[in-house]
Amino acid sequence: MKMTFKELYLFSPQEKKAKRISFEEGVNVITSNQEDGTDRGKSVVMRSLYHALGAESHFETKWDTKSKIYILHLFIDGNGYYIYRSADLYKFFDEHKKLLFVSTHSHELSEKIKEFTGFAVMLPGRTSEKLEITPPVYNYLPFFLDQDHYDGSKYSSFKNLQQYANYKDSVLFYHLGIYDESYFELVRTKEALSEEFSAHKSRLDMLHAMQSDIESRLGTGAYSTDIDALRKDVELYRKEYADVLSKLNKCKARLVDLRNSLFEYEALLHEMSSLSDANEKEIKQLIEHKCPECGSVITETTSLRSKRYNLAEDIVTVKNELQVSIQNATQDIEKEEKKYQSLLEQLAAYEAKVKINTKQADDIIRYKGLCEIREGIIAERHDVSDLIDEEDEKLKEIAKEIRKYGEKKKRIEDKYYELLVTARTKFGLSEIEPEKFKKLTNNFVASGSNKNIATVIWYLAILNLRQEFNPNAIEFPIVFDSPNNVETDNVKKHALLQYILDNASGPQLVLSSIGFDKTEFTTKGNINVIKLENAKYSLLDDQSYTEYKNILDVLCDAEI
Repeated sequence: MKMTFKELYLFSPQEKKAKRISFEEGVNVITSNQEDGTDRGKSVVMRSLYHALGAESHFETKWDTKSKIYILHLFIDGNGYYIYRSADLYKFFDEHKKLLFVSTHSHELSEKIKEFTGFAVMLPGRTSEKLEITPPVYNYLPFFLDQDHYDGSKYSSFKNLQQYANYKDSVLFYHLGIYDESYFELVRTKEALSEEFSAHKSRLDMLHAMQSDIESRLGTGAYSTDIDALRKDVELYRKEYADVLSKLNKCKARLVDLRNSLFEYEALLHEMSSLSDANEKEIKQLIEHKCPECGSVITETTSLRSKRYNLAEDIVTVKNELQVSIQNATQDIEKEEKKYQSLLEQLAAYEAKVKINTKQADDIIRYKGLCEIREGIIAERHDVSDLIDEEDEKLKEIAKEIRKYGEKKKRIEDKYYELLVTARTKFGLSEIEPEKFKKLTNNFVASGSNKNIATVIWYLAILNLRQEFNPNAIEFPIVFDSPNNVETDNVKKHALLQYILDNASGPQLVLSSIGFDKTEFTTKGNINVIKLENAKYSLLDDQSYTEYKNILDVLCDAEI
């Protein structure tokens, strides 16, 4: 399975400016003039690609990402899709712009995208240790390099990566197929079985002591038939029943409030859509120099059009906020309904328990003697002993399966060492000791102009290993931003770019490089050169906003 980018749309509704960039399968290079081509927006384009897919990129402060809207047209195994991002609002569409899902949370977004890519990194949570699908950024880590974060064998090209303990090693192993859902399930099962094994061993010891005590009591006939404890249990059930009933009533009231809020949000969204249509109609009349109210001819319409354009911007912002509120309210209702159902089930269980009457309890206790208890303990000892034997066998089998993952890791590390030693020799990176390449978990970095080279060879080694040892995982586009953004000679610059072209073996490569000339490089296929010729700090323009505003309106207004 593979993903490729087709088109990227960047919109600034407040400024009424936009930009569209088209990509092709294979190699794409975003470039600008060698003499004065800095600050043209190459990095903004590169960072926006995976940002549109749910990552948090390192944009410069002058690029106000919260006020921008990102639309990415992409393909997954030949099927076209669009993803729309405005702040934390995501919408996913098919090729015909039919809305498939809406999301406002990164974990949920990752779960939804997995339905189309078949891949999502899964890691144990920081607090619960329960295996969970991570936010989508962890899916893209090996595929993106930010121009300001060439840090050797570290993942630092995205923000907000500290959500998981030791995330770098765990994510790396997951991408390489060393860790997968089955591995974590084995580890979790092993831990649970080990706890049960220890608990059953302790239980067996306790049962032995209990049997000895009861046998000594049977010798003297010293035992009690007091049923006060059981009566106390029945009273406790009644109190717990009342507590659950109170929670049920509160839950019901909460559901009513949430449904009322959802109705209000939907009504407001409908009103905003009507207001948007009316405002657009008035703008068209003003463009024709007609008064929207009386139809008379107006010579100067600039001020009136400006007010209505500002209103249009406000409408887009409010509609996005309302859609987020609707999505959150819908999810809250679903959670509250599940809670309500759970409380109903608890209520039914307590009702059954409370029905035990005192006479029946007395009869049960009256016919239970220490002899029967002794027989029960003997039977339980036998059962617990069998469980211990079963758990011991299961633990041996699990250990055997886990060893297979260790063997795979060893094969990958052998290949990893080979790839990096070869690359070290090619680029003369003698400052990095080969010993650093023997473990995937070892970190290394070079200095000066070699820092970018060391980072690139590590990323490409990981991607090649991923392709070889985890071939069923989807291949995302490789996006390397300005790999030659350090002071170095032209020979090294050329060698590094050619190395990337020769070794980036995925379905699509997107590079940025100032003053790129494709005639200086050899590749198997064509190189799609995208030259940015806009003024400095002016990536977006008015004309593009007018030309592509329709797709913004269609995707913004779409609702489930």
